Amino acid sequence: MTDLARLRSLEGVKWSKYPHPVIPAWVADMDLDPAPVAVAAIEAMLARGDLGYHFAALDALGPAWSGWQQRRHGWTPAVDDTWVFTGAMHALEAILVLHTRPGDGVVILSPIYEPFRTAIVESGRRVVDVALEPGSWRLDGDRLRAAVDPGTRVILMCQPHNPTGRVFDAEELAVIADVAEHRDLLVISDEIWGDIVHPPHRHLPLAIADERLAERLVTIGSASKAFNVAGLRCALAHVGSASIRRSLRAFPPHLLGSPSSLAAAASVAAWSDGEAWLDDTVASIGARLAQLETRLRLEAPGVAWSSPQATYLAWLDFDGTAVAADPAGMLLGAAQVALEPGPKYGGQGAGWARLNVATSAEILDEIIDRVIAVLAGGGPSIGGSAP
Repeated sequence: MTDLARLRSLEGVKWSKYPHPVIPAWVADMDLDPAPVAVAAIEAMLARGDLGYHFAALDALGPAWSGWQQRRHGWTPAVDDTWVFTGAMHALEAILVLHTRPGDGVVILSPIYEPFRTAIVESGRRVVDVALEPGSWRLDGDRLRAAVDPGTRVILMCQPHNPTGRVFDAEELAVIADVAEHRDLLVISDEIWGDIVHPPHRHLPLAIADERLAERLVTIGSASKAFNVAGLRCALAHVGSASIRRSLRAFPPHLLGSPSSLAAAASVAAWSDGEAWLDDTVASIGARLAQLETRLRLEAPGVAWSSPQATYLAWLDFDGTAVAADPAGMLLGAAQVALEPGPKYGGQGAGWARLNVATSAEILDEIIDRVIAVLAGGGPSIGGSAP
C-alpha cells in the first residue's frame, strides 16, 4: 500500500503544489517508491563518499541503454551515435536549435505534451499543428501531408503518445516515414514512455519501424518515467541523422551539459537490473486502469474515455458532464482533486482532463469517490480512505 504520510511529506512538485486535503493526480510522477535498484546505486555511492569526479557511470549509460532497448524492444542503438543529456526536453531543444532556424516549421500531433509547443514557440520556430482524430486519436495521413509546407523542417512526436496513451501502429508510422522521406524532414521521437505499455500492445521504436526513418531520426530515451526517477535529470538521444551528428560533434561539449554521476548510476542500475521491478509496476498500473474503467463505467457514465495502451495517464472526456466548461478547475475547487487541464495540450483538450493513476488502489478510489460525488451533484466526498 502506498504510504500517504510519506507522500504528504515529499517536497516534489506533485505533492507540494496544492495544500491538504487536495489529492494530486496531475503531473506525471508515480506515487510508488522509485525502483529499488536505482535507489541502491545512489546509496552505494553516498556510502563510499564517491562524490568526486566520477565518469564510470556516465561512460556506462550508452551501453546500458542500448542493451535495455535490445532486450525490451528488439532495437540496438549504436552507442557511438548516442549522446547524453540532462533530460528529454534538453535533448529535444538542443536538436531543434541545431537543425532549424527561427521561423522554420515543426509538426506536432495534438493534443500534445505542452512543453513541446512551448519549446517550439520560445525558440522562435513555428508550430505546425496536426490534429489527431478526436476520440480514436489516430493520425490522418492526408491531414499530415496537407499541413507540411516548404518551410517545415521537423516532425516532433512522442511514441507512446502523451496525453492520450496511444501507441502509434505500423500503418501510422509508415505514414510518418513516407512524409519525412518525401519532404526531407527530421523526425524527433520522444520515447520515454516506451517501457510502460500494456498488453497486448507493444512499443515499436521508430528506429526499426520503417527503414526510411533510420537516417533522419533522433530517438530520445530515459529511465525517468519507467523507474520513477524523473528528478534525477538524465536522458539519452540516439542520432540517426549524420548531419545532426556532425553538428553535435562541432558543438562545444560543455554547453550541452551532463547529468550528475548519481543520476547516471541510477539509470544504469535501472536498465541493468530493474526489469522484474518494472514488470510488476506495469502490472500494478494496469490494475489501476482497470479499477478506474470499472468504476467510471458503472458510476460516471457521462465521462468518456478509452483505457490507454501505454503510460499511467488517463485522458478523460468530461464533455457530457456538469463540469464540462472547466473539468480540472471545477474538480479542484469542488472535489479537492488536482488533474491536468485538457486545454494545456491544445484546443482539442477543451472539456478534457488528464488523470495520473500511478498510485495505490485506496488513493485512486478516494479520487474517484470525490469526482463522482461532484458529478452527481452531491458535493465532494472528502475524508474517506485517503485523508
